[in-house]
Amino acid sequence: MIVDCHFHVDETMLTLDKMLEGMNENNVTKTALIAPMNETMFEVESTYQHNLQRFFRFLILNAPQIGLKIYDGLVKDGFFNLYGHSYKIFTKPRNDLVAAAIDRFPDRFLGWAAVNPMIPESMEEVESYLTKPGFIGVKAHPFMHEYSIKSLDPVAALCESKGKPMIIHLSSEKDSYKYLPENYPNLKLIYAHAGLPFWKKLWNYVKDQPNVFVDTSSDYLNASLVKQAVESLGYRKVLFGCDGPYGMKKFNEYDYSSKKGWIDSLQLPDDQKEYIIGKNFLGLIN
Repeated sequence: MIVDCHFHVDETMLTLDKMLEGMNENNVTKTALIAPMNETMFEVESTYQHNLQRFFRFLILNAPQIGLKIYDGLVKDGFFNLYGHSYKIFTKPRNDLVAAAIDRFPDRFLGWAAVNPMIPESMEEVESYLTKPGFIGVKAHPFMHEYSIKSLDPVAALCESKGKPMIIHLSSEKDSYKYLPENYPNLKLIYAHAGLPFWKKLWNYVKDQPNVFVDTSSDYLNASLVKQAVESLGYRKVLFGCDGPYGMKKFNEYDYSSKKGWIDSLQLPDDQKEYIIGKNFLGLIN
């Protein structure tokens, strides 16, 4: 069974019907949805864009002090700045959009309840969503919402007590990837985008943490980085995800095959790939 652990619902970019069409074409049985993080954005296919992506990956891997400064510059004053354009970041997550998608297609969609701990009522809202059918854990975004990892203490404690996983897009806060595993050792954690922006340092740490995983989502990555992550961590610590509909070029045209191709290209036996594309995630959510 193929399960995508990381995909955003945003019908201004990709309708649910079109998402299901893409899932069916690529044999994706279920998708775990997250509320949209920012306003509608389409990328322009260009050599300039691809060169920037390659340069950013090189800096994060080989000159992290410079790479982290560039990474920090992507978010400023409530906007996500990418390829010369600025997109408003949504401060309050629209978990209702995830719930509506699950209500329409309960056999195909699961849901992450997104939290922004800087909003006073966010904790109560997340706790309520975790009681709803189909919701399997909590999404947190210290990077876009610009807060310290320590602000997640209440929700981490809640998830640990309920056995619910968290999926986190980390900021550049120093050693932030160590904080939750060391303070909540039974908390099930997924670091999005293979642990961006720490990558190799994080992989070296995560491989010895039994409850910590990474996903393969987003255009921050490529086939080579996914291969490196799997080689560093092993196939039991990596989860398939897309991060769609971000990275799209046109409305209602999302290419599932590129992200899935990263897994297909791994030099692993099929029974090991099965863990990456579904079994690892299904084990996390019981």
